Amino acid sequence: MSPRSHTHTFAIPAVLALGPMFAIGGNERSGPNRASEPNSGTVVDLRLDSSVALDIRRLRGQLNPTKRGEPVTLDDVNSFTVQIDSAEIAISVKTMTDLLNNYVFAYPGAPLKHIQITAKDGTIKQTGTMHKGVDLPFEIEGPIDVTPGGEIRLHASKIHSAHLPFKGLLHLFGEDLSKLVNLKQDRGVRLEGDNILISPSRILPPPRIEGKVSAVRIEGDRIVQIFGTKEAKALAPPLKASCYIYHRGGVLRFGKLTMDDADLEIVSSSHRVAFDFSLPEYNRQLVAGYSKNTPAHGLIVFMPDFGSLPGSSKNAAASKSEPKPSTSLNPPR
Repeated sequence: MSPRSHTHTFAIPAVLALGPMFAIGGNERSGPNRASEPNSGTVVDLRLDSSVALDIRRLRGQLNPTKRGEPVTLDDVNSFTVQIDSAEIAISVKTMTDLLNNYVFAYPGAPLKHIQITAKDGTIKQTGTMHKGVDLPFEIEGPIDVTPGGEIRLHASKIHSAHLPFKGLLHLFGEDLSKLVNLKQDRGVRLEGDNILISPSRILPPPRIEGKVSAVRIEGDRIVQIFGTKEAKALAPPLKASCYIYHRGGVLRFGKLTMDDADLEIVSSSHRVAFDFSLPEYNRQLVAGYSKNTPAHGLIVFMPDFGSLPGSSKNAAASKSEPKPSTSLNPPR
């Protein structure tokens, strides 16, 4: 008998016809105006912690255990990595701001602080404070693209300090941005000439994401990243739902349960466009939901949105404008 693999597939897909897909579950916001919303493609709002959320539009990949002989465990985000084969993931400039301040430059003596990221007219603007003996305000603005190695590149077309042009002065003395600012190389951000290079897999809190970004664009206040050059073959979850997270194959542990040949689908019991799912707080959503076994001995879990749970950090004003979670014990139709 061959040994059992501890890897299992993981997918958060969206169909090409986003309108009909989102309409399943009776979402009243579907229709001709839906496609014009800036975040119209999101199917899962994946929270990695209290301040970091990713807008997943589609994702196909695998969860790989980090320890030999140990399964992927949802209660331990360091027990696995997410290997992305194909995905479209958006991140808001607010989340990017929080990542830079709370993760990338959250160490003693960091050369940059009080960072603020904004997006306008297809360009990114970064403001903050630079420490060079004294604290100096700075402003960097430019377009973004992707390097051949899969890093997100912000080219500093304009550099200002205290509202004064600074880039030309640097070049006059044979300097550039990389010589002006010294960064720790293990924080997911590095400088090369006048380019700021960001590694998406290294700036996020765990679980670690592995995959190559092939394209990037700006949509409103979001930076949209495309992983892979083509969409991977879709999985076939047991329930056709508008928003779902599906695990298939390998060994998967959550709580006191361990699934061999995992067949777990997580869907939203709320009639909303996107499923608000918190990985660190998934058990609270699990307790507030219910599950159904499938004929193939799999499991379908219906969860309310994290933002609807008591004590969640969901913006109260936003939650008032959204449909309330369904209390029916029947699956969403």
